[in-house]
Amino acid sequence: MRFNLKLSHKGLILVAVPLIFEVIFLATLTYLLRQAEIEVQRQVRSKAIISQANTLSKLFYDAGVAMGGYSITKSPLFSDRYDKIVRQIPQDLDELKNLVGDNSRQQQILQNLQVITVTGLKILGEAKSAIDDNRVDVAQFRARHMYKEIRSLADRLQDELRGLTEDERKIESEGPEAQNRNRAMVKIYLVIGVLLNFLIAVALALYFSRGISRRLNVLTDNSIRLARAEPLNPLLSGSDEIAHLDGVFHSMAEALNEASRKERAVIENTADVICSIDVDGKFVAVSPACNTTWGYRPDELMGRRFIELVIPEDHQETIRAVRAVRAEKGNTEFENRTRRKDGSMVTVLWSTYWSESERSMFCVAHDITERKLAEEATKASEKRIRTIIENMLVGLIIVTKEGFIESINPASERMFGFRAEEIVGRHLLCLFHDSKLFSERSQSDTHNFMENLFSRSLNRIGELDALKKNGEDFPIEISLSEFETADGYRYLANILDVSERREVERLKKEFVSTVSHELRTPLTSIRGSLTLLSVGALGVLPEQAKKVVTIAERNTIRLITLINDILDIEKLESGKLDMVFDTISMNNVLDRSAEAVRAFAEQNGIRLEMVPTNANVYADGDRLVQVLVNLVSNAVKFSPKGAAVTVAVSEIPNWIEVKVIDRGRGIPAKYKNLLFQRFQQVEASDARKKGGTGLGLAICKGIIEAHGGNIGVDSEEGKGSVFWFRIPPSQPVAKPALLQTPSAQVPVSAAIPAKPEEKMIS
Repeated sequence: MRFNLKLSHKGLILVAVPLIFEVIFLATLTYLLRQAEIEVQRQVRSKAIISQANTLSKLFYDAGVAMGGYSITKSPLFSDRYDKIVRQIPQDLDELKNLVGDNSRQQQILQNLQVITVTGLKILGEAKSAIDDNRVDVAQFRARHMYKEIRSLADRLQDELRGLTEDERKIESEGPEAQNRNRAMVKIYLVIGVLLNFLIAVALALYFSRGISRRLNVLTDNSIRLARAEPLNPLLSGSDEIAHLDGVFHSMAEALNEASRKERAVIENTADVICSIDVDGKFVAVSPACNTTWGYRPDELMGRRFIELVIPEDHQETIRAVRAVRAEKGNTEFENRTRRKDGSMVTVLWSTYWSESERSMFCVAHDITERKLAEEATKASEKRIRTIIENMLVGLIIVTKEGFIESINPASERMFGFRAEEIVGRHLLCLFHDSKLFSERSQSDTHNFMENLFSRSLNRIGELDALKKNGEDFPIEISLSEFETADGYRYLANILDVSERREVERLKKEFVSTVSHELRTPLTSIRGSLTLLSVGALGVLPEQAKKVVTIAERNTIRLITLINDILDIEKLESGKLDMVFDTISMNNVLDRSAEAVRAFAEQNGIRLEMVPTNANVYADGDRLVQVLVNLVSNAVKFSPKGAAVTVAVSEIPNWIEVKVIDRGRGIPAKYKNLLFQRFQQVEASDARKKGGTGLGLAICKGIIEAHGGNIGVDSEEGKGSVFWFRIPPSQPVAKPALLQTPSAQVPVSAAIPAKPEEKMIS
């Protein structure tokens, strides 16, 4: 029968079996020693009983002798001796009782001894009393009878003591023989126990060690076989740790074989050449990828020096790199150019590792020809871009998110008068403020400047006044665009000097203003004359003449309106449009606007709906009425007859919002961003059919932005439009700053709070 024991179980058996045997052996030996000790104790007790019995017998005779001597001599010596013996006899009798123990026969003898002793001591006591009382006759009589009785009691005492010590003398005589037998038995058991314990331990050790060593030899042989890539021995039977270890070893061997197969598959199918080169620079092993990279089969490269593949121009650099690899004894990379079998050139990146133990260099050769070509193309492209940037007429400045300048192009140097090394690293604010005052600027100033700049120029074109190095200010157009770099986000500032264009626009505005003023006076006179003619103040006109006068009057009014709008636009752009701010009720603005357009609405069959409100704003009431009249008039013009135009005011966080809602044709999405530019209408025929100059919404935008607000439209084609504007509630408004853009030449608020006493916007 075969037991499948684990090593821990076998070890337990090796320890437990000898241990159990030793416990049994020690228990037996202890028992034998205990028996010997009991025998010794019996011998000692027997000797003590015999000695005590002899002592008791002697004391009894001594008592009789002392009493006899006392009766004859009446000497106190005999009396004292007698008294001492009488006191000693009970004590020795008690000691004898203690030595006898539980032996019933001896207990009976002790009882008899006690009776004899008491009787004898009583007789002796009576005799002593008679002698002490000087009763001579009684004493003599007692002496004669006492001697006989004492002898009789002494004989009985001897008989009883002889019976008591008979067994003890037998034990005493058997003692040496029993002790010799016990000693011999202990020696025999001791020798047998030691011998058996040794034999059991040796037998178990041999049994288990033979099985363990044989199985360990199998494991050792498997290790050698695994190193030689030979098949392993069959799996060991059993369920112990060695069998489990052998199973794990077989699993590991299978995993290594599988990993080896995968490794070979990877090496054979990788696009990079994997190879090893010995200390002489010869190929020792090469992967099949060399056929693709260099056009050679692996067997064609085996034994060849790898330097033969390197072009002569790169020989020295390659040799230095290989020496560095050997010196560093670590992972190193280097590049060189190699020749294919067909003569073409391949740029290779070598990833190498030098193994000192194998005296070989393990390499991965990666073809980077295409990457090199791409890098060269990138460098050429960068060179072209750099050339373009350096020759651009527009200034380019790259700044961080915080506004610190990282680079500028030559056009920026010429524009501002700074060299690149003078301006790089400084804040962009130094290009817009006096350099002497710039050092006194706090961090909050630079932050506010960047926030304002982002709001004006990020992904749009804004206009600012900049400073040259010599302190001369000049107007610029600036546009910021964000891009990402390896170091984070950066901003590209495109800057254009618009000094010449600003001068041209100034001359144009002056011309328009002059012409407008020169035209408005005669046109007003003409309108008055035409009005007088049309009402018959100068006589009744023929019907045909009346129609012509009416047409002329209408065109004159349109021309005057156009001139007024142009003047308003010019004032808005120049910051000279008069505005008087005060806290006003929006209900008052709605009422005045309704009165201004009610006749026009009734003429077009449109119903006005003004929703009452309790909102108050800090604004120029007349200008708000102008904005609202313009928006409502447009809504009336483009609404179908019988429809309603609604004006609603609502309070939203930080704003008062006014909406003009119509049910007209709506606005296509592509026109929404153009409506608030000058001379822009949805359709070209609208100016002819509906009237208008295309400047009204641009004026509205300028007025609302001058109030620190914004304006816009929400519309869906065919479903009407909602024109809205938002202005701050009743509190001081922002002081506007001029920022002109090509798309809408109107002022934009810089969100700087105005003082309450300021009445004009400049």
